[in-house]
Amino acid sequence: MAGPLVLSEDEALEIIAFLVTAARTQLDESAEYAPLRMLTAVARLAGFIAERATPETRALLAGPLQHMPDAAFRTADPARYAADLDLVCRAVAEHLVRHFGLDPDAT
Repeated sequence: MAGPLVLSEDEALEIIAFLVTAARTQLDESAEYAPLRMLTAVARLAGFIAERATPETRALLAGPLQHMPDAAFRTADPARYAADLDLVCRAVAEHLVRHFGLDPDAT
């Protein structure tokens, strides 16, 4: 297994429980809540792994993931909310490319 182990079984079960119950709750809620629930799960997961992750992943968690768009912007300024979320997605994608050694310019 490559990389550090960053999640305990209890922490994994908490995330699983949150996601399963969020999926069920979503059946009765308006669609606007789905992204908010997913971002809540991301924040919880990030909190669990931050101290055990590699320095590069800790930088992602402390940087771009701390700048998740505020839920209030979803209704007040949907375009800004989407743009802010796009920036976080880009940061995660760039981190994954580097983390998995997929950057063709890194050779």
